[in-house]
Amino acid sequence: MKVASVIVDVPSRQTDRPFDYAIPERWQGVIQPGMRVTVPFGARRLQGFVVEVKDHSDIKQLKPIEHVLDVVPVLNEELLDLGRYLTETTLCFAISAYQAMLPAAMRAKYEKTLRLTDERNREALPDDLKPLFVHQMEVAWKDIEAASLWRAAQKAVQQGVLEAVYEVKEKAGKKTVKHARLAVPDKQANDALAALPSRQKDVLSFLLEKGEAVPVAELQAALGVSSAPLKALVDKGLVVLNDVEVYRDPYEHRTFQPSEPPALTPAQEAALAKIAASVRAGEHRTFLLYGVTGSGKTEVYMQAIDEVLRQGKEAIVLVPEISLTPQMVERFKGRFGPKVAVLHSGLSIGEKYDEWRKIHRKEVQLVVGARSAVFAPFENLGMIIIDEEHETSYKQEEMPRYHARDVAIYRARRHSCPVVLGSATPTLE
Repeated sequence: MKVASVIVDVPSRQTDRPFDYAIPERWQGVIQPGMRVTVPFGARRLQGFVVEVKDHSDIKQLKPIEHVLDVVPVLNEELLDLGRYLTETTLCFAISAYQAMLPAAMRAKYEKTLRLTDERNREALPDDLKPLFVHQMEVAWKDIEAASLWRAAQKAVQQGVLEAVYEVKEKAGKKTVKHARLAVPDKQANDALAALPSRQKDVLSFLLEKGEAVPVAELQAALGVSSAPLKALVDKGLVVLNDVEVYRDPYEHRTFQPSEPPALTPAQEAALAKIAASVRAGEHRTFLLYGVTGSGKTEVYMQAIDEVLRQGKEAIVLVPEISLTPQMVERFKGRFGPKVAVLHSGLSIGEKYDEWRKIHRKEVQLVVGARSAVFAPFENLGMIIIDEEHETSYKQEEMPRYHARDVAIYRARRHSCPVVLGSATPTLE
């Protein structure tokens, strides 16, 4: 039997350690360290992170894992190790360290409901509660509280008439767009055209011409049709509708002008040469790029990143939140195009989640963001840059109280890559 050691979502000293759970037969060989799971913890159901998979446990009676929330690990081996480093150096709880590395959308949402233990127990319910359970076996706890019936509910639970059920739900929601495509071969669709009304004929001809799935909104706009002819074609089995997952792109309505690297000044050349030599040698060094505002530090960053990307590696650029202006984003997007993900507080929860997934799926090679972007789930880091490194915003004020500079240096040491600290007024240390 395989056993998973899980850090559960209870940030307290008593629970700040891994708890062992049995891995059910159907998930043997599937569950890996870094995955999120749902586990029973007392009367509750909690989210947790698997930190180890082993062959045995000292505990005799193990509860089984109830659900697996991920197909692949959301935290790789390096980030799990980084979490241990944060717990030791910032004295935070392990769960706080791991949650800090993920977008808010991936943190669990807990919902409590009250369920009848048996259909026949309806009559045994206190009179105040009976109306809520007339047509259902389960009622949300918030509805009980809204009706100020929690005392009656507590009594019913103690009598065994009701039981409390805890559910773990993800805040994350993937954005989907409905697409239409042919459900039959082209020849069959062509043969069906003659017998169709004009509007349906237009829709089917449009899909035949495109030869691929088309967003429903795009189809309706192009043909000026309602949803009725489309629905009729679906009913006839000629067209099928699918929900296709799309990213929320905060910059989809903006175009970025591609830019070419300008010639560098001798001072910029000298700085770039040292950084690029460290990148090519694959050695961990920490550089201070010292220069007053407007002296061209950003261009040195960009040409150093160019070198990193040519090596097939990835880069992280941290800038203070206040500096993440549209102009800054434009410079990086203009130079590196779709290779860039941007993470900052101006994005919605859904947009941050989608930018994080682009990084996790290795669809981008460069992240530009504020403090928490230092945890970007890259596996082949070639450089980390911290602009305006003297800024106090790189220090997190709540648990885990990390400094992005220290995390960057720790990660860079593991990846044998340079860290570049840029500033006009460097910190004393």
